[in-house]
Amino acid sequence: MTATDHAPLIEIENLTVDYRREGGWFNVISDLSLTIKAGETLGLAGESGCGKSTLASLLLGEVRSERRIRAGSVRFDGIDLFALRHQDLQRLRSTRLAFVPQNGGTALTPTSRVGRLFMETLKACQPGLRETEATDRTRHYLGLVGLPDPAGALARYPHQFSGGQQQRITLALALCREPELLILDEPTTGQDALTRQSLINLLARLCAATRTAMLYVSHDLATLSEISDRIAIMYAGQAVEVGPAAEVLTRPRHPYAEALIASVPRLDTPPDATRMLRGQLARRFLGDGCRFAPRCRHSVEDCHRHPQTLQRAGTDHAVACHRSTEILAEAPATAGLAPLPERILA
Repeated sequence: MTATDHAPLIEIENLTVDYRREGGWFNVISDLSLTIKAGETLGLAGESGCGKSTLASLLLGEVRSERRIRAGSVRFDGIDLFALRHQDLQRLRSTRLAFVPQNGGTALTPTSRVGRLFMETLKACQPGLRETEATDRTRHYLGLVGLPDPAGALARYPHQFSGGQQQRITLALALCREPELLILDEPTTGQDALTRQSLINLLARLCAATRTAMLYVSHDLATLSEISDRIAIMYAGQAVEVGPAAEVLTRPRHPYAEALIASVPRLDTPPDATRMLRGQLARRFLGDGCRFAPRCRHSVEDCHRHPQTLQRAGTDHAVACHRSTEILAEAPATAGLAPLPERILA
């Protein structure tokens, strides 16, 4: 079975996840449902601690002793990742899924030369691959991500590269497998502006040319505006707004999305302190109603009493706020980010 435009490659359905903390269970993701189609890039945004990185690891079928899946499922191309045997999950990770962490250096075995790391990765994907072919492919992908002297890099160890170069090597290791789903957790952290832009353009071209799906996790809304087809905004483990990137970032409908975007520095208008994000997320003091209500400038009494769930707010757009129509109507023309740049696809 292969995912089509009518059958999402990734289906997250009613997912609820807890972590063990201080002898009890602490909720980190609550009743989350999202999809990603083949060839689509879903940007995932939110404050630290909202559950973004946890979700990224769950898309790899990762199991941890301190974590439990209380409800829901994650399916890749119709396959329930949590129901797979370990060896089947490993095979899937070797051939169809790839992950790029925030810190590339931690993903590279320090005692292995770069050439050996790629050889082992490529042999796991294609056991019959000849060594000369694997070397040629390694050089190709190291050059693709902009690493200087790809041929010379093969004999060097990870510690002989800068942090930014290590991140590019990690990205090349993921890309060389030609995965169907690429999961990226803040992949351009520590990169200079030119390198960041070149990697964003590379990923956009890859997605367009190969129909590789991507989950791009970031707190950087400007980067997400350049790479994402759709964006999901998370708050305290819940999706509060999901929709086309252009709509979410230029005309946000959820007050949390509105506050996040208002907090992005702009050159064309001075900051509006009344619209910016207030306070901090305190998970231990979440009430029975909307989780964002204690920090929301639009909240009314009902917001604190009744939980909010995603409701349709247009074509392929959903918002978890019963006041979203009023918020959108009241928003000034400068409430969103500047018009989104077109991707460079050639």
